[in-house]
Amino acid sequence: MPRKKKTEDAAVTTTTAKAAASKTAETKPAAKKAPAKKAACKTSVCVEMSGLSVSVNDIQTAVKKAVKDKGLEASEVNIYINAAEQAAYYTIDGEGGEDFKINLNTL
Repeated sequence: MPRKKKTEDAAVTTTTAKAAASKTAETKPAAKKAPAKKAACKTSVCVEMSGLSVSVNDIQTAVKKAVKDKGLEASEVNIYINAAEQAAYYTIDGEGGEDFKINLNTL
């Protein structure tokens, strides 16, 4: 078997080293930066009428309390704001009446 020249050995070694380096580079995933987290946007809704200003959250809380005070359980509560009467009427599971009313002046 003929003996290889030193230049042939160097060429093979260089090619092998380049291939190994490229495989190593391919297998390492690039480091990713985590996206900056945004703060949650807080919102509130306020109803203003005839000098009265009431938060929608306060109306919902008052209706839930009224339903609980009546000893009723509900799977669905709908609230209707009547600006002329400055009142919020509500229905419980589709049923309501004159006594299902919240006076907005008291909130």
